[in-house]
Amino acid sequence: MPLSDVRVVDCGQAIAGPLCATYLGDLGADVIKIERPSGEVYRTDRREKDGEPFNPGFEQFNRNKRSLCLDMKTPDGMATLYDLVAESDVFVQNWPPGVAERLDVDYETLREINEDLIYVHVTGYGETGPMANKPAMDTIVQHVSGLSSLLGYDDGKPPIRAQSSVADFYAGCHAAISALAALRHRDAHDAAGQKIDVSLLESLMHNMDGAFGYYHNSGEIPRNGGRNAFFNDEMLYGAAAAADGWVCVALLLYSDPMWEACCELIGREDLLEDPKYQTDAGRMDDAAELTALFEEWLAEQPADEAVDRLNDAGIPAAHHRTIDEAANLDHVRERDVFREVEHPRLDRLTLTDTPLSLSETPVQDPRHAPVLGEHNREILDELGYDDDEIDALAADGVIDARADR
Repeated sequence: MPLSDVRVVDCGQAIAGPLCATYLGDLGADVIKIERPSGEVYRTDRREKDGEPFNPGFEQFNRNKRSLCLDMKTPDGMATLYDLVAESDVFVQNWPPGVAERLDVDYETLREINEDLIYVHVTGYGETGPMANKPAMDTIVQHVSGLSSLLGYDDGKPPIRAQSSVADFYAGCHAAISALAALRHRDAHDAAGQKIDVSLLESLMHNMDGAFGYYHNSGEIPRNGGRNAFFNDEMLYGAAAAADGWVCVALLLYSDPMWEACCELIGREDLLEDPKYQTDAGRMDDAAELTALFEEWLAEQPADEAVDRLNDAGIPAAHHRTIDEAANLDHVRERDVFREVEHPRLDRLTLTDTPLSLSETPVQDPRHAPVLGEHNREILDELGYDDDEIDALAADGVIDARADR
């Protein structure tokens, strides 16, 4: 696998940091997850499976890792961590700024141990700037970034958040990409390691579909688009009602071929002769009226038939799916989006598999998120610790293992 010779120390918590390390693990890296004796914050009991408590998110974001349960607040714990860092390539953490310094695992400290180390720090707002020390979580950043102002409707209700931790996910992806680039630079140029500073805020703002481009270059302040797109919330670019269900349609009125196909489908070829509608600007000016005409037609069509006819005409359309419907699509099954894994505590789990895919160097088959401290002895043995030393660390509470977590 591409990263089979790379070792990653993952001190990440919750989503963004662990997800960065997970992607590296998917590519074959040996990811060692460091956790305190009580486990990291995301080992919470949100649900039960066959009577066993678990958090589906923790299992998802920590696949393909080994667990070393280590008390970093003890001198022996820190000495063990430093031994591991000396033999590793990447260190990942997403503590708030200043925490790593207090724990003596900041970049400057660890580079003295291993100058080749790639040090990844993911935070809410970055390590510098007036907001650097403000508390931040995904939902906070969704609102601070402006994303929530683009979602929902102007109906007097509170602004909403995306029901996916998009800031965490983007930051985790960007951190992993940065780590891969740093590894490539180090190995290709015989260079030392370096530090990576990725923030949820910048990651999310980078991926906001041109909203900031409209603001900076056109003087517009994009607003919530409801079911449609913020750049023209009157043009259908989302869900509309068919006779027996919701259909998502991208009715791009600024596209001449789609406009012509629309008129033919709804039996309004006369509109093609209207001088105003000879240009995309004219059609966009009347987007609300033209969308209403289309929706009148759609409301009388069975959803299956409408989707087929629209796609055949070159107008992108699909059924609106609920989570259970999406999970059971034939296409999803064919692409192996979900994979079953064996679990030492939960018997079997179904995980969403990695989106990474390489034709010649296949990614790691998913393995269960480790039970707390599951690989303590294995990892320390690889570092050269003998049985007596490992037993002493366990007796002193420096390392711990809990089969029930």
